[in-house]
Amino acid sequence: MQRTFKKICVLLVFLLLLPLQAKADIVFSVHANNPPFVYVEGKELKGFAVDLAKEIGKVLNEKVDFLPTSYQSEAIEAVKDGRADAVLVMGFYEGAGNSLVPTDPYFYPYYVMAVKKGSNLKLDDLKQKSVAVVGGSALESYLISNGFKNVVSLASHEEVLEALESGQVDGAFMVEQSYGYLTEKLEISDTILLPEKVQLAQYAIGVSEKNSILRVRLNDAIRQLQVSGVYDQLVERWLGKNELSPAFVNTLVRNIAIGAAIGAIVVALVFYWVLKMLRSNRRELAAAYEQLAAENQQLLASYEEILNANKELEDMRAKEKSLLGLMGQLRPDVEDESFYSYLLELALSLVPEAQAGSILVRDDDGYVRFRAIRGYSSLLSTLDLRPEWVYRPQGVEVVRELRDSAMPPEIAAVFSSARPSPIVVSLAAPLIVNKQWYGSVFVDSFEEVDFNEQSIELFDSLTSLASAFTALKVHERTANRFLKEIILILVKALEYRDPYTAGHSERVAKIASDFASFIGYTGSTSEDIYWAGILHDIGKVGVPDFVLKKPGSLTPEEYAEMKKHPVFSEEILEGSETLRKYAKWVGSHHERWDGKGYPKGLVGEEIPLEGRILSLADSFDAMSTDRPYRKGKNIQESIEEILRCSGTQFDPYLATQFAHFLKRYFL
Repeated sequence: MQRTFKKICVLLVFLLLLPLQAKADIVFSVHANNPPFVYVEGKELKGFAVDLAKEIGKVLNEKVDFLPTSYQSEAIEAVKDGRADAVLVMGFYEGAGNSLVPTDPYFYPYYVMAVKKGSNLKLDDLKQKSVAVVGGSALESYLISNGFKNVVSLASHEEVLEALESGQVDGAFMVEQSYGYLTEKLEISDTILLPEKVQLAQYAIGVSEKNSILRVRLNDAIRQLQVSGVYDQLVERWLGKNELSPAFVNTLVRNIAIGAAIGAIVVALVFYWVLKMLRSNRRELAAAYEQLAAENQQLLASYEEILNANKELEDMRAKEKSLLGLMGQLRPDVEDESFYSYLLELALSLVPEAQAGSILVRDDDGYVRFRAIRGYSSLLSTLDLRPEWVYRPQGVEVVRELRDSAMPPEIAAVFSSARPSPIVVSLAAPLIVNKQWYGSVFVDSFEEVDFNEQSIELFDSLTSLASAFTALKVHERTANRFLKEIILILVKALEYRDPYTAGHSERVAKIASDFASFIGYTGSTSEDIYWAGILHDIGKVGVPDFVLKKPGSLTPEEYAEMKKHPVFSEEILEGSETLRKYAKWVGSHHERWDGKGYPKGLVGEEIPLEGRILSLADSFDAMSTDRPYRKGKNIQESIEEILRCSGTQFDPYLATQFAHFLKRYFL
């Protein structure tokens, strides 16, 4: 009962958190002229904030991309219109009227004013002078709101310093670190900083108020980097010591607290010792010392317990994150092998007692096959196993000395050769769909071990998710088979109306699918072309019988009616969510490369590639099949006709390849 409750909790967490997995990447928009925080060197984006974003991506296990902009305002607009998820570097301060919501600050910059050497200007003097600043920044708003009359907005800090050096402005306002970096880079030596420093804004990541989940995740990642020391390393590398960085502040507060506590303890101990010296004898003092030592040992033991508990908590968080990643794979579009491989890798990482593992799944033909293997030879993936040959656990089981006795000797020999050592103990669990066994998951050890309770519980959760995925795939295949049977019935019904084309749709489907494979299409796409071929004439249900069944040539009016069937086919398929992807392929199978086809008169590559393939298959079957009014062409004659129509009726490249295809498989 307890284990069932845990499974239900896991699935509830999955249902609640699955939407969070939809977004795979985080795109940061950045003002690319803000060194040393963000800048471009060659074609590479560099800087403290860039490296910080990359480390955030590692913590969140997501790919991080950047959208560089020329101005800060452009970076903000990119988040508002959805091209980016967050602005990497934004200066936030109270009263600025920020349009985005900040994360927790990751840097506390000082803002400084630079002037030319020998100018003798003070900060108040500059309110009546020209002062350069990066446009669209918090600095610009600050200067204007604080009485600076002539604020010159420029695109980058580099331009700001160059304007000061060349005498175009009287002062340059920027972050202290940017000034230090650029004066060295540009070899500027005739400027100085005024003594006044302003702690105006906090650097943080700007996020849309609609994306609160991302803000929470970014805050968590920043805190992890600060705790781990990675943040401090980045600060020292790019910015030097920053006395007001969050990490420094936290460290300072922590050290003060620790120092105060230690100081208080020391004072108390000294006071206690003095009192004892004054009031007690040597034996009492020794007893007090022993008691203090014992309490100190107890404190140390408690501290170690806290450290161990914290480590266990971090381990559990990592395992929960891995499980959430697996939950995100529970989608119909995920390939079976991809999911099972990921699950087995995760199982072996979460069950440290095991060194190898495998997942077996029953296919529609009744055979059981390996879908994922780790630690064994790939020979196992070539085996077709009967269900009665393999071990089928009833639940999560610890199995010792797993035997191959139920297998034929030749199969057991393959198993024996595929293992580096005999299996001593295994964790095994079934894949259950509709209360039926559909496969098994094994993690194995080649030495005697005891699987701990946590390993067993995590393995149970993993196999529950594997069962859910297997059920999803089984139901999907069942639904697809049902749909395909309905399609075939409908096509057969159509052929009863048009007996002269009986079998035409199936032949076109087979030829088109085989040709698609011949020119390099993958299995799934080739299968899609097959079903498009089956359905390519479905629109003939809308053609009157006197036209459809006429044995001889059609009049212009009758031919106009017949030419409507691709339109009908496309409209019919557009009405089906499942078959909609075939609609334009089927609707274009009578279009011509030279634009003289129907129904839309598409030209060249305006015609979908799949439609061009169907056109070749349809035309070949039509010209090579006997009709009441004519004898069908032989294969060689059909090849010559297709090549003759290359560049007019047919795609020239496809026509040439189709000729090769016919020669190889029909001659």
